[in-house]
Amino acid sequence: MDDKEDLIRLRLPADPFSQQVIRLAVYMIGSRMEFNLAQLEDLRIAVDEASSFTLSHTPGDGKIQVEIGPGEEYLEIILISIPSTDCQGHLAMPASLSRLIMESVVDAVDIKNEEDLCRISLRKKSPFQEVSTI
Repeated sequence: MDDKEDLIRLRLPADPFSQQVIRLAVYMIGSRMEFNLAQLEDLRIAVDEASSFTLSHTPGDGKIQVEIGPGEEYLEIILISIPSTDCQGHLAMPASLSRLIMESVVDAVDIKNEEDLCRISLRKKSPFQEVSTI
């Protein structure tokens, strides 16, 4: 994320309630950015898939860091976690259904394993950046 001024950071426990907190935070920020209901639903779907994947690969006593960056051109959501040691091979998330779903509802999905971290980045263009095809 380029502009750290408007960056929202959450540090949450790796439990199912955290998924609701992430969803609510993204929804509130997306609403302030004037995303319409369909775009907000796309964000909800992408965040649900990303957070479900993250939670399923993070130990129960672990933490999830979420960075939400509202920008003029896009909204970026990054989920970062330290995955459990028994699932390192599954973190590539190549052509999984979750990845396909995320790619179909947001403009960019980037999934990386950096050292001991799993990082999922989602980007959705700002409503004012989308070009009408009518």
